[in-house]
Amino acid sequence: MNIQNNSTNIRFFIHTLGCKVNQYESQAMREILVKAGFKECLSKETADLYIVNTCTVTEKADRESRHWIGTFHKTNPKSKIVVTGCSAEHDAENLAFLPRVAHIVKNRDKALIADILNQRPTTNDQRRDLNITDFKGHTKAFVKIQDGCENRCSYCKVPLVRGGLSSRPIDDIVKEVRVLAEKGFKEIVLTGICLGAWGRDMVPDDVVRASGLKEPGIVDVLKAIDAAGGDFRVRLSSIEPLNVTDELLEYMAGSSRVCRHLHIPLQSGDDEILRRMNRPYSSLQYKTIVRKAVSKIKDLAVTTDIMVGFPGESNHNFKNTVDLVKDILPARTHIFTFSKRPGTAAWEMGQNADHALLKRRFYELQTACFGASYLYRSGFIGRKLEVLVETRRDRLSGWLCGYSDNYIRIQFQGDDSLMKRVVPVRVEEANLVRTLGLYE
Repeated sequence: MNIQNNSTNIRFFIHTLGCKVNQYESQAMREILVKAGFKECLSKETADLYIVNTCTVTEKADRESRHWIGTFHKTNPKSKIVVTGCSAEHDAENLAFLPRVAHIVKNRDKALIADILNQRPTTNDQRRDLNITDFKGHTKAFVKIQDGCENRCSYCKVPLVRGGLSSRPIDDIVKEVRVLAEKGFKEIVLTGICLGAWGRDMVPDDVVRASGLKEPGIVDVLKAIDAAGGDFRVRLSSIEPLNVTDELLEYMAGSSRVCRHLHIPLQSGDDEILRRMNRPYSSLQYKTIVRKAVSKIKDLAVTTDIMVGFPGESNHNFKNTVDLVKDILPARTHIFTFSKRPGTAAWEMGQNADHALLKRRFYELQTACFGASYLYRSGFIGRKLEVLVETRRDRLSGWLCGYSDNYIRIQFQGDDSLMKRVVPVRVEEANLVRTLGLYE
């Protein structure tokens, strides 16, 4: 296949694994390729070129990345495969030897994907930021506002593959948000590798100290977006506990645009395990942050991530995590098991707990989290919430479904004409796994 001379005839298919940042970057690559004359396939069976945007946050993510590379090779043995994303950062040599892999594209080179495929020479001077004008297949649009992470959590490989902090200029962010809002997106999700660190790399610390000026922060982004106007709401994706500042809470409390939702990763509710994870807060600090947020922002939903089975986690350590969940009552919790990642400090911390024990802990924690979610959601029975209706109906019930600004997923009966609109829905019923409502 001669991509260089026939890009207008090349049909491509993108498969994305992992986080919201990867999904944003896949959309940016999609637009770059279409602009360069490539044609996107709706079905993977008809593609000449496959792009696998990989994730490496867990061992399972690495396996899935390899699985999809193999799947696409079997689907069309004559195709070419491009591997990009975080697995391509540290495992490029091994991935390059897989069948039909023609290119390994590093994260920093995603904006150059059309040049790479057309075999045009590129230089560092040509590197540029990614941007988007649409968000195919989504009801909500993600806007990446920063990249990189300087936290050194002992279990996490992300800083190794994403590098240091890099904040996007406010003017670029606002311009992109405007374009997406004009396309009809009613919710914009601000995302990044370490979202709350936006602006920290823009002004050196010594300059901030010497001048007495306030360090740029995420609230500056929210203010600029608000000032631009438009009919849409803004949601923050994951934000680290120590980035949940009084300034942020006060702004959210007074804003009619920012969703009443904070996703604040916990990882463990035990201080010993938090220290071993190199997380820069205690369980008490976390609880204090959550309680302050809930007290300042009416009906706020706090969601979180918790890891099970970190090396050395005892029954006592695990019990402290379950107890903290029962105390703070997160509206939703993503539970995952520890995965040893090469290059991280936790790689040398011994073996994981045995599978049977991990499974028991996972389900015990899940039970507590289901209960916490129910207690939060049941508090809205009889109340009306503004719900952004998804473009796909619930798979089991066939009803419409969507999310309120405080991140309650509600199912209700209605016509397809309500899709992609924000509509009033009265909460009628809640149980451990779902929330039902009535469109009004």
